[in-house]
Amino acid sequence: MSAESLILFAKPPRAGRVKTRLAQNLGRDEAARLYACFLRDAAGTARALTEARPGVSLVCEWALEQGDSLEEFPLTDWLPGAFLHRAQTGADLGARMAAALGRCLAFGRRAVLIGTDFPDLPHEVLSDAFESLASTNAPEITLGPAADGGYFLIGMNRFVPEIFSGIPWSTSEVLSYTLERADALGVGTALLPEWRDVDDADDLEDLKGRLSRDTSRARHTREYLS
Repeated sequence: MSAESLILFAKPPRAGRVKTRLAQNLGRDEAARLYACFLRDAAGTARALTEARPGVSLVCEWALEQGDSLEEFPLTDWLPGAFLHRAQTGADLGARMAAALGRCLAFGRRAVLIGTDFPDLPHEVLSDAFESLASTNAPEITLGPAADGGYFLIGMNRFVPEIFSGIPWSTSEVLSYTLERADALGVGTALLPEWRDVDDADDLEDLKGRLSRDTSRARHTREYLS
């Protein structure tokens, strides 16, 4: 493991288990195929990051259903690239993120974790996150606010598992509670520009608009939607 790690949180793109709100409009199979495109575009973003910032280790932690095993899935087809694939561990989202970051920070100086619901996220945003954590008087934590009140990215240069305690996950108050928690812990934070994830039909329409204005991003998702 290098001094810097990028961690992706992902799910196997199986019908009925991913993008369930989008599936209400698209159908389960279409939603799963769209999410598979999200994964391939996330791999492209990660590859662009490593080209701009050589030496970053790539990790993907997969959310598995009970009884699932990584060995049964075509992980390198879904997410091509030099990824270390692991199963997520922990009772809830906060515990899973803490475990993933803790594993990487035990061997490196900086780690950034993102989801895979942002197919057009520029790799420059990831570079900015690492730069923030590496800067003089760097904050312990860097966050990327999501438009729904959560965050799409969390980076650390010091493991602070307490930041995940007492957070109302899957609500519009995730970011505000996290910032309050950081303040209570005396932990410095920095914020990146906001980005919008793709969870429902309105988010998808917004994504289509972004992709129509910038045809250089999210090639797999853009081609699928066209």
